[in-house]
Amino acid sequence: MTKKVTVVAVILALAAMLSQLLSFQGSVGGGGPTVSSGQSLPSRAGRIVLISPRAAQTVLGLGASGAWWSGPIYGFGAATRAKVGQLLFSSSGLELSDFRYNLGGGGVGVTTPWKAPPNLMGPRGTIDLSKDPAGLFFLEQAHSYGVRSLTGFVNSAPRQFVSNGANCGGTLLASKIPAFAHYLTAVSVQLHRQLGINLNYVSPMNEPAGSQKACRQEGMAVPVSERANLVITLGKDLARSAPWSHVMADESSTIVRQATEQLPKWAFTKGVSKYLAVFAHHGYDFPTDEQLSTFASLEHKLHRPSWSTEICCYDGASFGYQYDPTITSGIWLAHYIYQQFTFGGDSGFDWWTALSPDLGCSPSLSPGCFRQVNALGRNDGLVYYDLSGATNGDRALYKTKRYFVFGNFSRYIRPGYRIHKVTGFTKGIEVVAANKGSRWVVVLIDHQPAGSRPLRVDIELPLSHGIEPTSVNGVVTSATQSWANAPSASIVGTSVRCIVDSQSVTTYAIQVGS
Repeated sequence: MTKKVTVVAVILALAAMLSQLLSFQGSVGGGGPTVSSGQSLPSRAGRIVLISPRAAQTVLGLGASGAWWSGPIYGFGAATRAKVGQLLFSSSGLELSDFRYNLGGGGVGVTTPWKAPPNLMGPRGTIDLSKDPAGLFFLEQAHSYGVRSLTGFVNSAPRQFVSNGANCGGTLLASKIPAFAHYLTAVSVQLHRQLGINLNYVSPMNEPAGSQKACRQEGMAVPVSERANLVITLGKDLARSAPWSHVMADESSTIVRQATEQLPKWAFTKGVSKYLAVFAHHGYDFPTDEQLSTFASLEHKLHRPSWSTEICCYDGASFGYQYDPTITSGIWLAHYIYQQFTFGGDSGFDWWTALSPDLGCSPSLSPGCFRQVNALGRNDGLVYYDLSGATNGDRALYKTKRYFVFGNFSRYIRPGYRIHKVTGFTKGIEVVAANKGSRWVVVLIDHQPAGSRPLRVDIELPLSHGIEPTSVNGVVTSATQSWANAPSASIVGTSVRCIVDSQSVTTYAIQVGS
């Protein structure tokens, strides 16, 4: 009995020594990434990211909307307007590849003045672009920066097309669909003629299952039975008079109860496929991976790309009030983008509104409050401002961690990139991988609890024989860093070895060649 115990003990000791040796070799072999003196050693249980050689959907764009903030920010003056352009569209900012211009209904009946954008209807059916100097300023700004995709989206049609003669609480009249479609087409034509701007997409309805009866913002119901007619009628008008513009629809609010259930009732109607360029959806039920996969399998039958065109306001559990400028909300946003690309199969992703005044506090009265979580604001913006800034002098723009996390995607995953699925041992992290030509982009989302030990991650690229990584550059956003240089990564054959910290989003741009 004693001999058996001794033998077992010896075997266990040898196994432990061998494990330590292998772990040591693995941590230094191949010129592994350096670890700064202030950084704890990575976990011995590294992560292996295997990128599929099969390309999935092609990325169309990542962006946000100009809804509701264009008017107030325009009133802040030229310097602030220019700063917004730099933050959203320049290569030193988010470098958005999509911008959504809100085609206002006119705000009739809306009780929140800054949520009541003007329409462009002139006398006798003409189009008067001068009615919306603020909204069109930022559309022109996006265009001047070379934003690839420009969308005009509607929350409510002008009052003459709506059942109650208002821009909230009503329903699009079936008899007015041809006139409404003609109006939207005429707007696209005049933007082209007068400003040299081509709207890539026109979205004629937004969350059409409801009508915003509370009238705090614009909204208009469009019955499921009328959606196919609206898409076809608008599509024909655009094809005839504004062929550079295409129909995007239907921007349903939720995935499970609306998009998945209602899509078959209109989108497979004869004629829709000819004119529907992109199927657009929101995700305010915050669907699971499985629910997104079910939706994607249905949507793929359309043979059209899908686009997640709006999301915001997650309070840690569901849609609700909260202002959280910290990395906690940033990690959630990264997770949501990962879901849309990986399980939803989306080709595009848009945050709801680029700027918001819903801070839940007044920085002029409580300096520094914009850095703190509170239960009165909304997680609806990437950048925030004081709605009273034009009068109280506070024209500052307050960036959140969501802003920087979004940039970890928008600055690197550009239109034309192809998404690749990821497998491997990825416990504790989520990964988005994209490729175009000789350039790969890999976004690593480490959602382990704060304070967890850093992880070593080996990224295995699906490269042809004789092709290897030639350079690697990375940026990281965390609680203490925003687009900072990521820990150095090393090239090991066809793989890249790197270190990621808990509660961080790290983007690596990898160049490959022979």
